[in-house]
Amino acid sequence: MQKPAWLEKAAKLAAETKPQARVIVPEVVSERTVHVDGDYLAYRCAGSDECPPGIARKNVRDKVDALREMSGARRALVHLSMPGGNKGERYLIATIKPYQGQRTHSKRPANWDMLRAYLETHDPKLNPAFAVARWSDREADDGFAVASYGARDPSHECAIASPDKDMRMLAGLHIDFHDYTLTIVPKGTYELLGPYNGLVYGHKWFWLQTLMGDTADHIPGLPKAEGKLCGEKTAEKYLKGTTCNEEAFEVVSRLYEGTYGDEWADRFVEQAALLWLRGGDKALLHDFIRVVPLTPEIEAAAKRLNKRVRIQRAEIDSITAKAHAAEAEEGAA
Repeated sequence: MQKPAWLEKAAKLAAETKPQARVIVPEVVSERTVHVDGDYLAYRCAGSDECPPGIARKNVRDKVDALREMSGARRALVHLSMPGGNKGERYLIATIKPYQGQRTHSKRPANWDMLRAYLETHDPKLNPAFAVARWSDREADDGFAVASYGARDPSHECAIASPDKDMRMLAGLHIDFHDYTLTIVPKGTYELLGPYNGLVYGHKWFWLQTLMGDTADHIPGLPKAEGKLCGEKTAEKYLKGTTCNEEAFEVVSRLYEGTYGDEWADRFVEQAALLWLRGGDKALLHDFIRVVPLTPEIEAAAKRLNKRVRIQRAEIDSITAKAHAAEAEEGAA
């Protein structure tokens, strides 16, 4: 049966307007490295449960090669959060809600464990296609921030390949993990709307998250602002018209104070430390002062947070050391 003319026209229009993967390969920039989200890479490349392990490993190599070529990068660095790492002490920072407390061990692809082991033990001397950054004192996401803040010109030197929305606060050359479209976010950008997805990039994304939180990591942000639930639309409304970090801080601090009263600075600093991607060598809890004005209230709250977490870490390390000593004694007996 022949399709009616209107349906033929509609189908043709849909085919013409369907998003297409970018096929133009840019010239290689010798200073550029593409930074790849290894935690997602293992899921993305695992294939079906029937996929042979060798094919899954090839998927990883092919995907990294594609991201490197389509971003015009000379090198590729895969970032991994290592088992047993402290994730930048975010578990200890969080008091309002347990960090990532909603996550369950849902069924993973059959090849996931194998690919994780493959990436964790990858030797670039044997396979120079990419190197691996293994993070134990922070999350892999923070590793992207280290690269972004360490670059003289991140939009030229630092390509970011991750579907994680948190990355949008970072300067760099953002490459879509699937269709390879490129979004340039210059150093120091407060707000930029992605030309392909219309999403917010730059420091404003961090400020939006301090209000609406991050459900993926169980970070509440400011659950209620002026007595109303504070989701993404509400957060956008409050920050509409702001042009810099100082203006955003004025809005956000006022809302936190209206909700928490005298405790507003402590509550804000907790959320900022959870949400901000840390770009320093030591993954400092207060790395967020790169964009948050260091007022007396914020400085005092940051010191209290550091002290609390330091005490908790010392207690945990002491308990762990005693447990290991007891196990050693039992083994020697």
